[in-house]
Amino acid sequence: MKKRWLLALCATLGFNVQAANLNKTYLEIGYSQTDLDDADYDANGYKAGAGYEFENGIFVGFNYKRQKDTLSIFLTETDVEFDENIFEVGYLVHETQNGRFAIGANLGKMDIKVDNRTTEFDLARFYAEYEHSFSKYISAFAQLGYENYDATDVSKRSGARVGGGLKAHFGASSVSLEYFKGKDFDQSALMYRYSF
Repeated sequence: MKKRWLLALCATLGFNVQAANLNKTYLEIGYSQTDLDDADYDANGYKAGAGYEFENGIFVGFNYKRQKDTLSIFLTETDVEFDENIFEVGYLVHETQNGRFAIGANLGKMDIKVDNRTTEFDLARFYAEYEHSFSKYISAFAQLGYENYDATDVSKRSGARVGGGLKAHFGASSVSLEYFKGKDFDQSALMYRYSF
């Protein structure tokens, strides 16, 4: 009987390690890049974020991104900044021992600054996500969604957005490589995350 209890305890602890790798309570920081499809623009910079997962499956988060590139416009060098402030809310629809399926939304602002002129976009994204833990050291996720961004002096833009990433876990720490493809731009990031 004691052996059965010991085996059950070991199995439970093993499950908790797997689940901890996939939780959405975290702090993160890293390098990010945005490539616009219709321009020779590769903005580089940093991204920081934080998130919290409630016991009932609801999770929230905030991402802060600052990127910059220099463009040659009419033989002059011009600095262009690409900034995002995004609030996230979502819900874990289904969870298994090795995977989690969630739905969520991102709402916020995206600014493109050229010299002294700033174009502010209202941004909304809706997505479905599946995250899978292959072991306590490796996990991956995939997202499929729809995004819409709008500014007063620019035509409204919307379309599909797909992406995914691969994470290497070292206890509570992880390093991830992420890539997202939207209607008008691609975004990639190399992130360090500490999960609580």
